[in-house]
Amino acid sequence: MNQSSLNALIELATEKRDAAAATLGALHGERARSQSQLEALIAYRAEYGERLARAMADGLSMHRLDNDQRFLAALDEAIAEQERIVAHSEHRLADGKNQWQDRQRRLKSFDALEQRRRAGEARREARREQQDNDEAAGRASRRANG
Repeated sequence: MNQSSLNALIELATEKRDAAAATLGALHGERARSQSQLEALIAYRAEYGERLARAMADGLSMHRLDNDQRFLAALDEAIAEQERIVAHSEHRLADGKNQWQDRQRRLKSFDALEQRRRAGEARREARREQQDNDEAAGRASRRANG
């Protein structure tokens, strides 16, 4: 593989890794927001339930009790839906982490190839220099003996 092709692959792999990192950051934010919404719903449900219990202790109409129980049921449904959203966002986050890791591994592979190419080039250059030095020393020796 020539140097320009390898450089192009490294650049593309870097761009893909960076895009995966940006996506991963967005997924972290999405998961945090969905978890925060779930926690807010649960806290509101608990607070509303406590208020209802106090109101029941003080006595309330059947109509209000029915309305409050329906509202609590709706809150329970909202909590269940938000739990599904959190689970989905966690799944997407895990997929995003895997994708970023795959992109990072691919980039490291290309970097390793580039390092090997550079090391090989350095070895070849060192051999050329040594050969040039040997030839120059041989010519100097022949001139001195000649």
